[in-house]
Amino acid sequence: MKSVLGVALLAGGLVLLGCSKEPQVTFKTYPVKITITQKGQPLLGADVRLHPLDPNGRGGQGKTDESGVAVIKSFGEGNAMAEGAMAGKYKVLVSKVSIPASSEGSNYDQMQVQQATADPYASAPRPLLPAKYNDWQQTPFECEVTQAGPNEFTFDISE
Repeated sequence: MKSVLGVALLAGGLVLLGCSKEPQVTFKTYPVKITITQKGQPLLGADVRLHPLDPNGRGGQGKTDESGVAVIKSFGEGNAMAEGAMAGKYKVLVSKVSIPASSEGSNYDQMQVQQATADPYASAPRPLLPAKYNDWQQTPFECEVTQAGPNEFTFDISE
């Protein structure tokens, strides 16, 4: 009886040990800041993504603040996050969408009828920037992250 209990406890311990793997980043990253402006003005709330040109690279992402600056972070294993991006060349993708106003505090049924008769897609997010800036094959923006840094880049959307 003791041996069965011992085996059960050992097996349970091994299962817990295998499941307790901490999320981690197993690659070296370097701090990256990307400033996005539109017609020379800081672009607030834009999603910025780094698309690696190296097939072994990892992408990174950030969101611009009120001064148009996005601090880039990269995903590791188990959804771990690391500040910065791996060294390498990247295409820089930028997107921003409008989110329809919340129905909170309004007559939801009335709003639904109005939206359905006016535009059936009225509640869908709408892109606020030309699509080419969110396509790695069309974006004119590129950067190279280096170990030496500083990895601070500025891009202006002239449209």
